[in-house]
Amino acid sequence: MDKFNLYIDKIDLNFWRELCTKEGKLRSYKKGEYFLHRGETTKCVWGFIKHGYFKYSVIDSEGNIHITGFSFCDTPIGDYSSLVMNTPVAADIIAAKDSEVYVCNRNIVDELFEKEPKLHSAISDGFFIQAYDSFLNMYRLSAKEHYIHLLRCCPDILQNITLKELASYLQITPTYLSRIRKEITFGEK
Repeated sequence: MDKFNLYIDKIDLNFWRELCTKEGKLRSYKKGEYFLHRGETTKCVWGFIKHGYFKYSVIDSEGNIHITGFSFCDTPIGDYSSLVMNTPVAADIIAAKDSEVYVCNRNIVDELFEKEPKLHSAISDGFFIQAYDSFLNMYRLSAKEHYIHLLRCCPDILQNITLKELASYLQITPTYLSRIRKEITFGEK
């Protein structure tokens, strides 16, 4: 899943894994439990996923839940904006299956960023590139093209998320996603 979150290309995963396993505490999350809850301010806003995966979601003004992203096994997890700006968490981060995370206190990461401004800059750049690319894809790719692009980047994504979650992430209905999948399947024959 390393191609799903593009910012990961800008960071040293071994470094973050080691930092979180050394300085953090291993916590278990059952499916549906929150790693972070939107609106809260917490000391623990960063971690490294040992097992499982999490979905990021927001609620619109009509009460509908929308999946905005995912963090998979062997990758960092957290609300970067909340971490660096010391603001409330912007999105719910929920275990999509039973998971384990090495959770770090924000002070550890704050101190690290203070000592290593180039590291902080590289992560910020990575997040910007990912956000900008996602924004552009909303306009330059059709739902079908976005789905195909996602499958090319993450061929095993459907082994990790439900079709309903994927449809929400793609900003389409599950019915429309089924049509796209059938069209692609019949097109391959």
